[in-house]
Amino acid sequence: MITPTTLLAKLLQGAIATAYPDLSPVEVIVTLARDEKHGDYSSNIAMQLAPLVQQPPLDVARNLLATLGHVSMLTKAEVAPPGFINFFVTNRWLWLQLPKVLAEKAYGRTDLGRNQKIVVEYISANPTGPMTLGNGRGAFAGDTLANVMTMAGWQVSREYYLNDIGNQVNILAESVLRRYFQSQGIPTDYPAELYQGEYINEVAAKLKLDKFKLQDMRTIRDRIKSRVLRIMIDELQRTVIKKLNINFDRWVRESGLYEQKLDEKALAILRSHDVVYKKDQALWFRTTAFGDDKDRVLIKGDGEKTYFLSDIALRWWRFEIRQISREVIYLGADHHGYIGRLQAAMAALGFAKQLDVEIVQFVRLMENGQEVKMSKRAGNFVTLEELVDAVGLDVARFFFMLHSPRTHMDFDFGLAKEKSEKNPVFYVQYAHARICSLLKKTKKVPPHRGKIEKQPSETALIKSMLKFPDLITEVSRNHETQKLAFYSLELATAFHDFYDRCRVIDQEKIWPHRLQLLQAAQKVLALTLKVMGISAPERM
Repeated sequence: MITPTTLLAKLLQGAIATAYPDLSPVEVIVTLARDEKHGDYSSNIAMQLAPLVQQPPLDVARNLLATLGHVSMLTKAEVAPPGFINFFVTNRWLWLQLPKVLAEKAYGRTDLGRNQKIVVEYISANPTGPMTLGNGRGAFAGDTLANVMTMAGWQVSREYYLNDIGNQVNILAESVLRRYFQSQGIPTDYPAELYQGEYINEVAAKLKLDKFKLQDMRTIRDRIKSRVLRIMIDELQRTVIKKLNINFDRWVRESGLYEQKLDEKALAILRSHDVVYKKDQALWFRTTAFGDDKDRVLIKGDGEKTYFLSDIALRWWRFEIRQISREVIYLGADHHGYIGRLQAAMAALGFAKQLDVEIVQFVRLMENGQEVKMSKRAGNFVTLEELVDAVGLDVARFFFMLHSPRTHMDFDFGLAKEKSEKNPVFYVQYAHARICSLLKKTKKVPPHRGKIEKQPSETALIKSMLKFPDLITEVSRNHETQKLAFYSLELATAFHDFYDRCRVIDQEKIWPHRLQLLQAAQKVLALTLKVMGISAPERM
């Protein structure tokens, strides 16, 4: 269905074409008004046009409104300084949208990304330990964004990138091996730089080694490395699929990039652009030519290839070989300085502005004002799996979704364990369950035949429901997935307010227009929860 913002934008485009026929076509954006006093919808197009037509913004706005004339869906439209055009929609028009919401098979879907492919890469935790709370932020934001991009018409590939080579894997294997020796009663030291936590003992317990020589530590380590890595990856995949209910389209291994010689192909492109050079036995990429603060090493002096080269090869494979139109990648806060070099590489390869990097900030688990830190399994932090087991997947997802991944977060463990309306996810889910309960009751009662005056709380609920398609469009553009959580709270609040003020079943009969309102509210609330990957229970 055509949303109010789209319809009003088209009307404004027509007014611009009439009022300023010599002006080239411009994009018109109509947004929800921030304050109801200023209408239901608003546009700043007059301020954008002012320098182009060399008129004051207020004059442009008045000119456009005069050209627009009477619009049946509006009670009025007005100009506000410094040049906004504010629209007030009629209640009658709002009520006419309810049947359309119910009839729309894919309410909220758009074709913004039609015929375009996008990769959303998220989590991508190293296979050297359990998943952390920080991984959870990227996991749920990325998974939700993938759902949003699908609704916005993109062909979405959800991908997990596994760093399965390098020194970190050597350290992992040695950690497991030394714990194995200790479990066999063989005196073995355990340096502090090795991985800590009970999970190392769990992996060691799965090893069954034949005869070995104690002095041949490195040889044994290299022999068991692939087995240890397989155990860790299996554990990661179990957590992601079974505990987080996330299903990736691809699990991409760093080692696979080198097996396909994608690093060599990407390097050939960089060499052809004369942006690599030798210095101190190492191979460097002149990223400063593309805005980075310093040049970066691709291959170290000892021949070891860096993660940066792997990341370049990965992007080249996605954009050049697979013809991906766009990529969104979620990285931890410690990777903030990595953005410049990645974007430099994209520019050098000819894929400038096709990569979006979302930085996921740190999260603290708090209870009664104190930080919860210790975990028997991980050693010094609470794992994501432990959190999900403690509060439930729906609660974990919703609480993470309440905060932008770009900001620091305190996870309220005490509130998350509350099974009442104080807990925001239960508040939203209870609204859905209550609607389902009412709809079940309405099947047994006849309709009222008369008319009843429609109440402001009913109209407010409709306005809230009509925001959903615009929200999908907005989040697909700015990736601010937290807005979906706040929208679900707004929609639930609008329903609870309607329920408190209006009788749906009155004198053993139901008002038909309120039945329709319930059906639409149930549909939109369930859709919102589904996009966030959260269940919509029919009873609680």
